Amino acid sequence: MSDSTTFIDLVRHGRVATPGLFCAAINEPLSETGWAQLMTTTQTAQTDQVITSPSRRCAEFAQHFAQEHDLPLQTANAFQEMHFGDWVDLSAAEVWQQDSVLLKSLWESPQDFTAPNGEALLEFAERVEHSWHELLEQYGGKRVLVFTHGGVIRVLLALALGIPYKSTMGFDLGYGSAVRMRVYEDGAVSVYGVGVRDLS
Repeated sequence: MSDSTTFIDLVRHGRVATPGLFCAAINEPLSETGWAQLMTTTQTAQTDQVITSPSRRCAEFAQHFAQEHDLPLQTANAFQEMHFGDWVDLSAAEVWQQDSVLLKSLWESPQDFTAPNGEALLEFAERVEHSWHELLEQYGGKRVLVFTHGGVIRVLLALALGIPYKSTMGFDLGYGSAVRMRVYEDGAVSVYGVGVRDLS
């Protein structure tokens, strides 16, 4: 394997403290279960750099992990979840009750989706992709561990595999799971793990 190969582990945050939320607010903490999920997944992780979304459900564990392993930590605002506007802090049931038609469009035609007073999915994808390229430029040839969100990971899967965002809905990205990627010197990307629960 070339020394210029970059290894990226994208870890979805664990379960949050408030059950049943469609999308948590930025200050929502992890539950004890969520913390344990991340401890299990990262128990044997090897990395040179830790990157985190600023959301509390990612950042608190990322800070713990970086301190525990004496690693540098960077906060990447662009790796926050898509902003769901008026739906933030509502339960999935409440969102369904308020606007089932719009919610269905997120799964059926995500390229056209924008939550009420929220961020368009295409704008969200653009900011994530831009930050991804910056990450590769800055950390080429290193091992990088990123604590982020399900939507961010789906954008990067779509980019890596050359598939529509909608097609990533078939991947199981449970709380605390990871996606593993290799990025080669020529820019080619291989995905060698989806829904991983052990980063050994």
